[in-house]
Amino acid sequence: MRRDPVPLGERVTVRVPPDIAYAAVADVTRMGEWSPEVRGARVLGGPGPVRVGTRFVGLNRAAWLPWATLCTVVAARPGSCFSFRVSILGIALSQWTYRFREVPGGCEVTEEWLDLRSPVAGRLLTVVSPVVTGVVRRRERNRATMRATLAALRGALEGGG
Repeated sequence: MRRDPVPLGERVTVRVPPDIAYAAVADVTRMGEWSPEVRGARVLGGPGPVRVGTRFVGLNRAAWLPWATLCTVVAARPGSCFSFRVSILGIALSQWTYRFREVPGGCEVTEEWLDLRSPVAGRLLTVVSPVVTGVVRRRERNRATMRATLAALRGALEGGG
């Protein structure tokens, strides 16, 4: 298995300021409202704004079995960038990054996924992951879910949600 060091990304323009879009995405407990794969998240360590070092459990389901991941915030710059790393059972999986850039009439939101699996872990997860998640082609699946997530985020933010 060869890991692609280039992030996979999608973007959307939303008719809200960057700080509003950032606040929605950085409230990780809301991601289940938009993502077809994420069902929710539970922030560890109590309430309050997320910041670098904040950890949360991501609750996911793609097909038949749910699974949980441990996520750690690695960037939290309001109105600019929100990023977290994802692991399962101590194995690094990925990094998700959301970038916010002001454009006329609102902001551009970019969602990126970077595969962090080591070659050994990647081979193991390539065999095990489809059994657990039902997802055989993770990169293609992530592109589709990013498009759906960003469209739903735009709808929620522009609709006042």
